[in-house]
Amino acid sequence: MRHPALSLSLACIVCLTGLASIAQARVGETKEEFERRLLRPSIGKIIIRERNPDAAKEAELAAQQPFNDVRAHFPAGIRERKYWKSAVPNMLSNENGWRIHAFFQDNISMLEAYQRVGDTLTVFEIENILRSNQGTSEWQPVAPDSLESKASAIGCTYQLADGTLRAKVVGDWFIIYSTKLDTYVKEQLRLIEETRIKNQEELNKARKIAAPGSTEGL
Repeated sequence: MRHPALSLSLACIVCLTGLASIAQARVGETKEEFERRLLRPSIGKIIIRERNPDAAKEAELAAQQPFNDVRAHFPAGIRERKYWKSAVPNMLSNENGWRIHAFFQDNISMLEAYQRVGDTLTVFEIENILRSNQGTSEWQPVAPDSLESKASAIGCTYQLADGTLRAKVVGDWFIIYSTKLDTYVKEQLRLIEETRIKNQEELNKARKIAAPGSTEGL
């Protein structure tokens, strides 16, 4: 989904650096800090393992997660926890809010994915989440065909000027993640592609050696 006000609004994000300077980055905090802020009465809760009785539907929903294609390449030991945060002030609404997938490595948040539920993700909500995660740096837009975009394995719409975090909008999903995690995933994909090319070259050599015998008499 394209948010028409997104590019225009980003200028406001950069201008609001002074207002956001007191905010501390959320990605990069400990699980205890994350849960202390989120799991307050009338604010949020942990989502216990959900299992859709329709296996095909569950697979479809999983495929829609913007981190689904790269999660297999996350570092060993990274752990995912799911949360619900109400969008209704002072009331734990189960219909209007956010599904949050947080990935922790060594107890530190590396990626947080927010899915808007019950309403459409707005540019204003995106701005607020970006401000909460920018610390003392500034968010900058990333063009789809830029070197920064091509350098990302997870994909990014925004990047902090200090290079520590990247963010991506995908429909009603918004994800923020550590650049170190992105770099790790990209290296894993590079190694996989390197192995694929090497195996293909060896297969071609074997086929070339076998070709004379295979075609003899034709």
